[in-house]
Amino acid sequence: MRALRVALCAILAAGMLASGATSVSANDNPDTEQAIPPGPGLAELKQAVDEFRAALVDLRDACQAEREAVVPDATTARKRKPKAESECEKSLKLLRAEFQTIKQQALDLEARYVASVKQSRIDAAKQKEAEAKAKLEKAQHEEQARLDQAKKDAAKKAAEQKPVVSPVDQLAKQRAKLEEQLKQVDATLAYKQGLLKQSLDAAAEYRAKAATLTGADRDRYLAKAAQADKDAAQWAGYVKDYTAQHESLVAQLAKLGTTPVATPKPDDTATKRAKLEQALKDVNDKIAYKWSESDRYAALAADLRAQAAAATTQAVRELLNAKAAEADTQADGRANLARQYEDQRDELYAQLDALNKT
Repeated sequence: MRALRVALCAILAAGMLASGATSVSANDNPDTEQAIPPGPGLAELKQAVDEFRAALVDLRDACQAEREAVVPDATTARKRKPKAESECEKSLKLLRAEFQTIKQQALDLEARYVASVKQSRIDAAKQKEAEAKAKLEKAQHEEQARLDQAKKDAAKKAAEQKPVVSPVDQLAKQRAKLEEQLKQVDATLAYKQGLLKQSLDAAAEYRAKAATLTGADRDRYLAKAAQADKDAAQWAGYVKDYTAQHESLVAQLAKLGTTPVATPKPDDTATKRAKLEQALKDVNDKIAYKWSESDRYAALAADLRAQAAAATTQAVRELLNAKAAEADTQADGRANLARQYEDQRDELYAQLDALNKT
């Protein structure tokens, strides 16, 4: 038994040394849950522990047999030994305690080995991940560098192929742009001035009409005059803004001198003419529609007033007259829009005439 104990301790010490030197290569499976093979010397250690256990069983049986053995006595034919603890049982108790210690050391050794293998696999997996990440970052960096270089090459090539524009052409282009802006501003200014004049005339007309009426009719036309004044103030603000734009563009053109502007290409002229003719057609359609709507509401107002005159009660008469007033408002609104579209039509005709002269 002593020889077995010495051999077990020697195997345990060798297993500890082997466990401390255990390593896992980079090719090992990084899954820490995979089965871990026995480490160096652990199989022999397990076998020695089993043999120690079997020897303890044998020793226990021997002690039991010794305890149950009988001895001769003068007074009895057979008599059992006293039940005091024998040397065999004392040795068995000590060996059992020692066995538990060695067995626990073996379990601790195996646990350290398993933990070491798992940690080695984790470290190997982290190393692979770090290498893959570094490789990916390197590839991304190289790709970005390639894209940046491609952009630089494309920009350089575009700069080399960009046509050189002479100062005279640049000046002519700038002047043509300003003249086109001025033409648009002047057209809008003329349109807003027409709306301003129209609102002022309407206000004067409504006041003149109110002067010939009394009561609700007079108040209605005075309200229309007030709305016309409000519209006139709005158009006056627009006229002021576009007048300032006109003066600014004229000043910018004066700084450029009298460099002639290139004549528009025939294709450009034809395209502008087609757009103006289409716009003119659309405006004429709107004018016809607005005047027809104005006439329809005016006829409705007249019919409602005729019905009011024939009404037998004051309540019905007032209701019909109110509806007639609403119809008058609608008729006036449509007529006002029709006149605005007529101003646009006049401006389109002026632009067509100017285009035909070029």
